[in-house]
Amino acid sequence: MIHGTASARPGVHAASASAGSCATTPVSAAVATSGSPLTSSPGPAPVDFTSFRGVLFDVDGTLVESDPLHFKAFQEILSELGYNGGEPISEEFFRQHISGRHNPEIAADLFPDWPEERRTQFYMDKEARYRLLAAQGLEALPGLREFLDWVGARGLRRAAVTNAPRANAEMMLAALGLDSYFEHLVLGEECTRAKPHPDPYLTAMELLGLTPGESLVFEDSPSGVRAGVAAGSPVIALTTGQAPEVLAAAGAVWIIRDFRCVMDAIREAEARQKQQQQQQ
Repeated sequence: MIHGTASARPGVHAASASAGSCATTPVSAAVATSGSPLTSSPGPAPVDFTSFRGVLFDVDGTLVESDPLHFKAFQEILSELGYNGGEPISEEFFRQHISGRHNPEIAADLFPDWPEERRTQFYMDKEARYRLLAAQGLEALPGLREFLDWVGARGLRRAAVTNAPRANAEMMLAALGLDSYFEHLVLGEECTRAKPHPDPYLTAMELLGLTPGESLVFEDSPSGVRAGVAAGSPVIALTTGQAPEVLAAAGAVWIIRDFRCVMDAIREAEARQKQQQQQQ
């Protein structure tokens, strides 16, 4: 397995906040915009998208806004088990203690006195409930398909990297029509260590023949962001389930609502480049 470093990344530069059409948050502005709609940044994005050879995507909450379904599945199963006296868990509890974490860790924290076999059955039941809810329909995040087309047209390497169980990940990719888009699907449960450790992302890079500096990561959870950062790559975070300041604290270089922000930034960069060429 290759190992990442925290060396300087030529494709990453500083960003500043300003008004515009796409709601995004540079990392420097993340805390300031907490508790209010994200501010906009129509100027240069803090990454040069043309400087990377590959793009690595988380699945849950990154390709599709699935956290509400995971929350509902956990809420239902935990209530049925009498957790918290049968009182449904809150969204805040879900964000702080569950979202983005590996199932065995979640089960061990929630039920420390249970034997491993019972904890395993708990999260298997939860995932089955999630798949039942997800079967009613999943939609890609806005702008995702356009960005994936852009990535594919440039021949960039690509992989999906997730802590989700294989059955969930394959179901979601198939539902989105992306089961043949990614060159590799890397699962945290099949690595030595899952996110927030860097192993899943380092494994994806090794499979794709990439270095950390050549890889751009998209994530939505603090544990996922930390995994990408620990692998040595810049991470763009989506606010589908977490507050901007939480993602900024985890190390995200840019915080966005959805992939429309990415495409806006790419078009603006291409327009600037064209203008510069015309002036030469």
